[in-house]
Amino acid sequence: MPVPTVVLLHGQPDSSASFWSLRRQLRSRLDPAIRITAPDRPGYGANPRPVSDFRGNVDWLKSWLRSIDAGPTVVVGHSWAGGIGVLAGASVPSVLAGLVLVSSIGPYCLLPIDSVLGAPLIGEIIAFTTLRLGGPLIRHSAATTIRAHLLPADVPYAKASGFAMAHRPLWRTFLQEQRTLIRDLDDISAALPSVGVATLVVDGTDDQLIPGRTPTELSRQIPGARRVRIAGAHDLQLKQPAELAGHIADFVTPLLTGGDRLVGEAAETAETTGPIGTVGS
Repeated sequence: MPVPTVVLLHGQPDSSASFWSLRRQLRSRLDPAIRITAPDRPGYGANPRPVSDFRGNVDWLKSWLRSIDAGPTVVVGHSWAGGIGVLAGASVPSVLAGLVLVSSIGPYCLLPIDSVLGAPLIGEIIAFTTLRLGGPLIRHSAATTIRAHLLPADVPYAKASGFAMAHRPLWRTFLQEQRTLIRDLDDISAALPSVGVATLVVDGTDDQLIPGRTPTELSRQIPGARRVRIAGAHDLQLKQPAELAGHIADFVTPLLTGGDRLVGEAAETAETTGPIGTVGS
């Protein structure tokens, strides 16, 4: 039986590991019949698929949702993955019940450094030097930051995702997605008025990676979208998980439960995924 599902999609370069605190916070707030899952996207973590562009990620998402027999689904897209959510909400709204854009890309999000990171030769040099040669240091720093916000019981799962990431050509994945962002941002912006699902836009008051004008335009151009601001920076899911989970739960609950508690077979199916959901590829 299809199960109502919340899918947490990470940005770049990242993996499902950064969502563990948010998943636990959501699990304590949402009906137990709602499945919460945070897959590694193509090119990241334990997902064996190669890196893809935005529309390739939408195709992967649709296929993956079918494979887990997802029922009504709310996609939570962080940063780069917000573009996946926008295109999914505009092109295949029947797949989604709702969309949450957290620190998402959108109109006017490109900074001067983005063009440098995506440029021929110089972009490759920066990506290789930073993410390949500097990979061990970056992984250690990321692991330290993520572990600081996890409960001890969740650390082994996050470490597994990080270990898988160490064996991926992360610099190539980042470079391709950076170039895809520059190339396809206009298409994503053009799709905003066509998003056909309920949408919540969440941004941090101190986000240094996404200009404040971007969430303003997202909430203005997506029909009926609602905006919430949280005191914090870009990684709200990692450093403000409780507050973010509260807003997501308030938004998700009426969309996936119709205001009534889900019971019976759907609840039993959801519980088989474990206390905080699944990690899939």
